[in-house]
Order: sequence, then C-alpha cells, then structure tokens
Amino acid sequence: MPIHSEAVEASSEAPPVKIELIYDQAAIQANTPFWVGIRLQHQPGWHSYWKNPGDAGLATEFEWTLPATLKAGSIEWPVPQKFNLNSIIGLGYEGEILLLTQMTPTKEFVEGPLELKADIHWLACSDATCVPGDATVVLEIPQTPSPSQKNAEMKQEILAAIAKLPSQHHQINAVRKDGLIVIHLTGIDQGITPTPSFFPETTEQVDLQKEPMITAAGQQAGEYLITMAEGASFSDRLKGILLLEDPKTDNPLALNIDLLIHKDANALEVDAKDLNHAVILGSKASTANASAAQFDGGLGLALLLAFVGGMILNLMPCVLPVISFKVLSFVKMAGQSRSLTLKHGLMFSLGVLVSFWTLAVAMLILQVYGKSVGWGFQLQEPLFVITLATGLMIFALSLFGIFEFGTFFASLAGNASVNKPNQEGFSGSFFSGVLATAVATPCTGPFLGSAIGFAVTLPPFYALLIFTSLGMGMAFPYLVLSLFPSLLSFLPKPGNWMVTFKELMGFVMMTTVLWLLWVFAAQTSSLALLIVLFAFLLITLGFWVYGRFGTLINKRRTRLLSSVFALLCLTMASYTIYVSASLPPETTQVADAGDWEPFSATRVAELQKQGVPVFIDFTAKWCLICQTNHMVLASERVGQKFKELGVVKMSADWTSNDEEITKALRQFGRNGVPLYLLYNGKESPEILPQVLTPDVVIEHLETMLKDAFEGSSLVENE
Repeated sequence: MPIHSEAVEASSEAPPVKIELIYDQAAIQANTPFWVGIRLQHQPGWHSYWKNPGDAGLATEFEWTLPATLKAGSIEWPVPQKFNLNSIIGLGYEGEILLLTQMTPTKEFVEGPLELKADIHWLACSDATCVPGDATVVLEIPQTPSPSQKNAEMKQEILAAIAKLPSQHHQINAVRKDGLIVIHLTGIDQGITPTPSFFPETTEQVDLQKEPMITAAGQQAGEYLITMAEGASFSDRLKGILLLEDPKTDNPLALNIDLLIHKDANALEVDAKDLNHAVILGSKASTANASAAQFDGGLGLALLLAFVGGMILNLMPCVLPVISFKVLSFVKMAGQSRSLTLKHGLMFSLGVLVSFWTLAVAMLILQVYGKSVGWGFQLQEPLFVITLATGLMIFALSLFGIFEFGTFFASLAGNASVNKPNQEGFSGSFFSGVLATAVATPCTGPFLGSAIGFAVTLPPFYALLIFTSLGMGMAFPYLVLSLFPSLLSFLPKPGNWMVTFKELMGFVMMTTVLWLLWVFAAQTSSLALLIVLFAFLLITLGFWVYGRFGTLINKRRTRLLSSVFALLCLTMASYTIYVSASLPPETTQVADAGDWEPFSATRVAELQKQGVPVFIDFTAKWCLICQTNHMVLASERVGQKFKELGVVKMSADWTSNDEEITKALRQFGRNGVPLYLLYNGKESPEILPQVLTPDVVIEHLETMLKDAFEGSSLVENE
C-alpha cells in the first residue's frame, strides 16, 4: 500500500531498497520549476540499475501521477558505477543515491497543497541473488510549509546532487577508427593523466569488458579510445557518460556524450550540429565551465569590457531625465566651491556602486539557492516593475511642477541636488545614482553581455570586482564633470530655461512609465493594468491636492489636511498596486506576430536533425535594445529572406523568469538579453551582433545558410 514518502515491502525483512521523495522549494509557484529528488537507499551488498543496466539486469523505471497543473521532466541520472560478477558487467548504484527530476507548474497552477505520487519498479541484486521490487511513494507538499531544519537539509542535498550531475563539454567529437571509437575533447589540463571510464546508454555499441584507453599522443590531443563491441550495431550516434578521474584530486569530471560518430578518421573537427544540441540541450547541471569557455579574454579584459559597458549604459533613453538633472545640478553649482561639486559627484557614484553591489549580491545569493537568474532579473518580477513605474510617475509629476516635496522627498526625486546645491542635497545625489542604475539595467548592451556572463562563473570576490568595474564605468562621466565643471561651459547660464527643460524631461520620464506599464501588462493581465491606472489616478489626485494646498502660503490646518489626504491616497494606491501585481497572469496568450514559434530546446533538436535552419531571438519586453531590433526582424526585407531560405523563427521571451531560457543563455556565456542565434543544421550556431540592421541580418543569413545548402548534397550522398 502507498505511504507518504517511503516504500513498504510485503516481507517482514528489511527490503534491499528503500525509496523516499524530497523537494527543494518551500513554496510552489506557477511557472517556477522546482526539483524533486528520488532517494534510493540500498542495503549493504545490494545494488539497483542505471537506465542502461549493462550486460544483465533491469533499468529502474518511474511512472508519475501528478495534478493536471504539474508537469514532470525527464529523470536526471548521476554517474553510475560498474559491477563485475563472473565477467558480466552491470551498471548501477549502491549505497545511497539521489535521482532528480524537475517539476514545472503550468500557468494555470493555483497555490495549494500538492500530492505527487510515483510508481517505481526496480531490480535489486547482490552477489548471490536478484529480487525485483516495486513501490508507490507519495510526496505531500503543504500550501504554506513552515521553515524547518529538514527542509533546509533537503534543499542542500538536492543542490549537492545537481552539482554532481554530468555536464556537457562544449568541444568534443567522436570518430570510428580500426575497431575503436576515438573521443576527442579539449580543455583538459595536459599536466595530468586522468583515468577514463565510459558508460554507454546502449550496450550494443561498446565492449563493457574493456575500459577506455589514453595513449601518450592522445594525452596531448585529449583523445580517449573506447573499444567497440563485437558486431556493434550503430545508429551513427554515441550516447553515454565519459568519466575522467584525476588521481591527484577528488573532483572527477563527468561529461554527457551525445555525438554523431564520424566515419572518416580525419574528421577531427567538432561536429557542429551536435555541438548545437550540446550547448542548448545540455544537462541541468552547472554550466559554469561552458559559460567561462565562451569568454576566454581573462579577468583583465572582463573588467575593461564591464567599465566600457557601464559608460554605454548612460545612453539608455530612460536614464536621460535622471542624468540630465545630474548635469544641470553641476550647472547650478557653477558658483560653488569645487570641493562641493566633487562631493556631489562622489555621492552620485556611491549610489551607482551600491546599486550594482546590491544587484550582484542578490544574483549570487539566488544562484546559491538554486535559482537561475540573469542580468535584469529584477524586472522579471511584476511587483518590482510596477513599483519602479510608480516611483518614476511620481518623479514626473514633480518635474511638471504639480507639487514640491519637502527636503527629504525632493532629495529622493533628485531635485534637492538641483534646487539646494549644498549639504542637504547629498542624499539627492546618492538616490539619483540609485535611480539611474535601476532604470539602466534591463539590457546588457554592447560589451556587457560577455563580461556579466563571465562574472557569474567566478568566485564571489571576482564577480563583485566585475560589477564594481561596471558601476565605475557608469559613474565615470559624472566624476569627470564634478572634477572639471568647466567642461559644461558651453551650456547657458542658470535661468528660466532650466525650468522649461525640467518640464520637458517630465514628458520623457512619462514615456518610460508607459513602457514599464506595457511590460507589467505582459507579465500580468489587462485587469491588473486597469487597477494600476486607477492607483495612478489616486496618486495624481493626492499629490495635486498636496501641491495646491500644502505650500507654506496656506494656513497650517489646510497644509495638515492636504498632507493627510495625500498620504491616504498614496496608502490606498500602494495597497491597490500590490494587489494588482499579485493577480495571476492571463491564461490566454496572444501569439507573436508573424510565424514565430515559442522557444523549445526539444524543437530545436528535432529541426537540427532534419537539417532545418533555425533563428532564435532571446528577448524581453523590458529590453529596449530588443524592441528596436524587433522592428528590424519584422521588416519586409528580413521577413522575405527568412521565408525564402526556409528559416524557422523562434522567440525566447525572457520577460518573466523562464528556467529553460536562462540556462540556454548561460550555455552561450550570456547572462542577459538580447542574444540572436542562427543555426544552419550543419555547423555551430552563429551569434549575431546585439544591434541589428536589415543588412546585417540578411548578410548572416545568406553567408551561413548558403554554405550549409552547398554541403547538404555531399552529406546526403555519404
């Protein structure tokens, strides 16, 4: 009979295998995948089998019974071991082992208690006998589980198991030669001679009696020789796990293998089509090595690119109002001491740096706890998006002159540094830096993608160095202006033009608000947007009353009442906004314009096997560069070229968090959008520039796909 989390055998004796289910999330949410672990505890002297049991035995099988709003991924198998009994080789596990599968709540998922049931069938063997077993295990997940030591231990156990899963090497291929399969890979330290083991997914291809070999010449070339089974039956693909154990360390390297086996011994180049599969369909283990390999410029170059990329962030359109006021504040302080101007520049820079440090620490902490996050991750949360939009809308109202905050709120809006160029405006300079960072970070921009992608693969100290360089780059122009205010001598002297310019910047700020509302609507629903617009009306009314009746020219009682009314409106609006961000997203999604397909790694693999070219657009609605490039991709010239060449177009929309897209980005060494990939069904994917023009896209399409089509006839004739 089924029990909760542990299997029961009919026999009174202790069963050879005990099964238990664990999970890694305290609370389950829609569209947020979580891991379920299947813990197998073997009695001493017993073992069960891997998905390929070897020469004898039966693979362990799983059948899930789940709620309709929950989908189970494939089983993630750790590296097995070999059991040799009378020259019969078995592949499996002994002791305690944790198998993993990723569960994904659908968009229709409603928070509540969950019951996950698994029917598991296995064969347990010892040196003397084999006993088949089966059990039904049930895992109950409460709606609001209380934090406990056991939950924390389960999370850590799953994280440790994920780290041990086989990873996918990014430069590897296989060649059939003289009764051997030669696996060729790069990136292995030539100062060591690892001991190789290979675990094939199908026994018919490989002789399990013979371990892989490595020759002296092979050590230099990174070649591992695997003996083919007698009368081997090949589908021209090699699948399995290559394990490299270094005698000098306790950290073996396990690589997932899924490659086309070349027939020609001279074909020692990477099989590009399979490289595409490896990169985008790699295992769910850490992809830090792959990400780091995509960036080979070293820490020094990463710091330089981050610095330059930070300076480029100042050109983001939504940053313009904040930056303009920072520049105007320097104009206002033209008659002040140079040291005061420098202090304001340093406070602005500190605000920028603190913001980047906060983002970096948040990203690193979330990754430690198993979350896949990337650059701009904060804008994947509807509550953050609408909070930022609300703050910018209030800022815009003050720019229009509808109200004037007191010194504190004026400082937050960045106006104190303009109107009060003294010590009271230092907090304004600081929060101007915070606000500029908040609205500048959605897109990676040129140079930034590689540096950030490299940063998240490094230890925390070095990652913080890169984020510090990024912040220094963004703050650098203002530090220069604070040191040399004379550089702004071309601007007119302070006067009424500054008031007009301030109001003009209010309209620019409102365009940013509209953009954020569009992002919010895409993440939530039209009802949530309507509620937010009502909240904005309340805010505008409250601050209009405050600006009209809260000034010093009015009586004290009138000022007090107007302040209370404004605070009441702001409180009601804040609660309304919070409720709107908590509403579930619309279940019906509007299809992308044209014939774009949603991104699917499985679909990419299918198309590549068929030799069909694929273009993937990694994008997000909060990414301004992405929206500009969309106009290029939607143009008639580019659309016609896609159609002419038979390219399947896929959209990887990262507006809201998506684990599959995040991992695909990292496997190309990226930690943010945009990213544009072009597969031609033959070679490794080509990465297009981050800033697109019709000519650039068409040139890449014609060059890459022409080469693929010219070679297709040769492939078919082999």
